[in-house]
Amino acid sequence: MKQIVMLLGFILAFLTASFIVHADENGETIKLFNGKDLSNWVVMGKQEGWEVKDGVIRSEGGKGGHWLRSENKYQDFIFKVEWRVSKGGNSGVYIRSAVKGQPWETGYEIQISNEPRDDLHCTGSLYGFFPVKPRPDETADKWHTFEIHCKGTQIKIIADGVTCVNADQAKHEKAKFKPLVGYVGLQDSHSPAGHYVEYRNVTLKALQK
Repeated sequence: MKQIVMLLGFILAFLTASFIVHADENGETIKLFNGKDLSNWVVMGKQEGWEVKDGVIRSEGGKGGHWLRSENKYQDFIFKVEWRVSKGGNSGVYIRSAVKGQPWETGYEIQISNEPRDDLHCTGSLYGFFPVKPRPDETADKWHTFEIHCKGTQIKIIADGVTCVNADQAKHEKAKFKPLVGYVGLQDSHSPAGHYVEYRNVTLKALQK
């Protein structure tokens, strides 16, 4: 019986690990968006809340898209994405999130917005956990970039080429319990009809543990 239990434990550990992507020998960058369709993504909401148009992923407000999540989980990585949002828009990028529960609670949300918000809840912040310094450009209807580095408990957010967050979650009383592995994702246009968010050039490079 003991041997059977050990074997089952090994199988479970193997299956769990198989869904976590670490760096390959070459450390190649993965294109998570091919510019044509939503291959490599799972819609965690209404399908009609998302479309691919003119080589970009687009979500319009009020359609219930919720979020797109990656097919695989990632542990340590560099995640890059270009985004554009309408005036008064609200969206975000998720890291290390789970399937069940809200992705901004199970993992982190890097906020996308141009509404009047404090530095803990504005664009580039690890929403509700780590504020930005300095505050990134939030101009509406303009393409911006996020480069997100996750290495163990260290998380760095670079917005339009400028580091706005460089945090160690182990030193945060609440964030230290956040997982160090999970899905990456894109939030829909979390605003009423008439608003939009768009994404393009979405890539990820897994790093060595």
